[in-house]
Amino acid sequence: MWIFLSGGFVSIVAHRDLPDHLMVRARDPAHLHQIWPEAEVQLTPRADYPARVVLSRRAVRERLAIEVDNLLYPNFKASLTDEPYHDLCLDVWSTHARWGAMQSHVEREPPVFLTTFEGSSQDAIHRLPDACKQKADNASMEEKTSQNLRMDLGSGSLTLCDLLDFRSTLEADHTVVTLCRHPPAFLTNGPTVPWIHRYFRAYESRIEPWLVAIEEVRCLIDEGRDVLLHCVHGRDRTGVVAYAVLRSFGFKHEEAVDHLCAHRPRMAEVWPQRLEEPKASQLGSLSSSTYA
Repeated sequence: MWIFLSGGFVSIVAHRDLPDHLMVRARDPAHLHQIWPEAEVQLTPRADYPARVVLSRRAVRERLAIEVDNLLYPNFKASLTDEPYHDLCLDVWSTHARWGAMQSHVEREPPVFLTTFEGSSQDAIHRLPDACKQKADNASMEEKTSQNLRMDLGSGSLTLCDLLDFRSTLEADHTVVTLCRHPPAFLTNGPTVPWIHRYFRAYESRIEPWLVAIEEVRCLIDEGRDVLLHCVHGRDRTGVVAYAVLRSFGFKHEEAVDHLCAHRPRMAEVWPQRLEEPKASQLGSLSSSTYA
């Protein structure tokens, strides 16, 4: 039996010699200590699960019942405070979602995103075409100078940029969300940060990619992440998604537009008109009512 709890992951199997006991195993001994603080954890470094403890079936049953009784979170992934464990659970969720989409009872829709990937800035470096890196390297001082400011929202924050001022905007605590085809040009000697790739076209007519991107950014902020959101120009996809996220936090239309322009002055002449268009208005209204 595999069990994912907010405090960690354990694998539970029957004990070979003690019928009334179970072997509870983990790959991280801290997970066992978190769930059963009083247990005497045994370490077997060469085993598949290097940490294990023998517990009575009753002790296991009672501890899991407490987890059920105390469950308050509406989103399991958002309850995970340990970042490596969060990423592990996200990988499991993604694999299971792909398996679920293959089942016969599921209606198969076109993929929401043209590209979807979760990893780190090191993965992005390996995926970046040489031509994109050269363009970032050769950008003018004006193009690559950041005027972008962090917007504190809920438990986290949101910062916006484009591919050329990305390097001067990036900070070590950012989680980067890419909405365009190619990753940004991370510096090889820069900080290693989480990177999420969700590519869809700026002229995408389906509403699903926009809604999923908005929800994902909102969830990251709710988890306490400091999100750095960008597309090619940091204008269309970035602007609309960020606008809808602000609306989800209770900003009125004019407040959201003014706030965005103040925190990314480069778009101050573009966004007041762009965010009046039907797509932005629809997404802003939906986000406002969803999180009201």
